[in-house]
Amino acid sequence: MTTKEQRLHEWIARIADYRNSGLTMSAWCTSNHFTKEKLRYWLRKTKAASSTAALTPPTHWVPLAVADQTESPNSAPSLVVCVGQASIELRTGFDARLLREIVQALEALC
Repeated sequence: MTTKEQRLHEWIARIADYRNSGLTMSAWCTSNHFTKEKLRYWLRKTKAASSTAALTPPTHWVPLAVADQTESPNSAPSLVVCVGQASIELRTGFDARLLREIVQALEALC
């Protein structure tokens, strides 16, 4: 992680602390030894960073189990993706965007 990314993550945590504190901006800044201008600056920076997708969630790799199956000569090749207890069978020509949306929805439920 670069110094810039580390600083951004530190400020994201500080902003979360400020928002969860219930304090006014002045009170939070005074108790944490920051100026209001610095807090406002980082509020703008983190908003800009999130809008440019700089704060994408980390990638989570999942194990892949390959089942040894003998296909019949007439069947189309397929891939089964399991997310939690759900399974999705994919065939040639599937809609990748739709799959991404389904997986994200399933992750939110798990």
